[in-house]
Amino acid sequence: MAGFFHDIGKVKTAGKGFNGHENIGGELFRKDIGKRLSLGKKATDFVSYLIRNHLQVIRLYHLKETGGLKQEDINFFWYEHGERAVYLFLLTFADIVATSEDWEFLKRIKLFVIYLQEYYFDYYLKNIVEQPLLTGKEIMELLNIPPSPEVGRIKELLMKEQISGRIKNREEAVSFIKSLT
Repeated sequence: MAGFFHDIGKVKTAGKGFNGHENIGGELFRKDIGKRLSLGKKATDFVSYLIRNHLQVIRLYHLKETGGLKQEDINFFWYEHGERAVYLFLLTFADIVATSEDWEFLKRIKLFVIYLQEYYFDYYLKNIVEQPLLTGKEIMELLNIPPSPEVGRIKELLMKEQISGRIKNREEAVSFIKSLT
């Protein structure tokens, strides 16, 4: 389904260079096509997710080719996509095979996907802490602040630091939180 519908958003973005077609296509599928096909919510949401994210592997690859790929970019890719990344890899391969006869490009993408997978197993799983190191309550106590949207913002900042790989344990998290004041 995702392979068939992944570019459906191009219909609505044709005059705009197809910019944002993945997001528009994902929403079209979620709000309309999935229902018309009588898919369940879970299947509709999954296909919509794949459509919305089908360019992520190519985006990372282009960052690599232009010298702009950072470890942090790969960490956030794995944090956001996790187990679903394998489906994005398959959709990327299918998209390239269907739209290009550049077999060398496909070979480079395959090698890049292997690199991403090796990174996941050799580095990400061993070094990145995905679980919050501090709760909202602990943050309020450390900073002596009341419940507020600020606590959520701080939790989000802390999680970004964790996924980037700059914070790996509770002590570093506490130091980071205290440094914000």
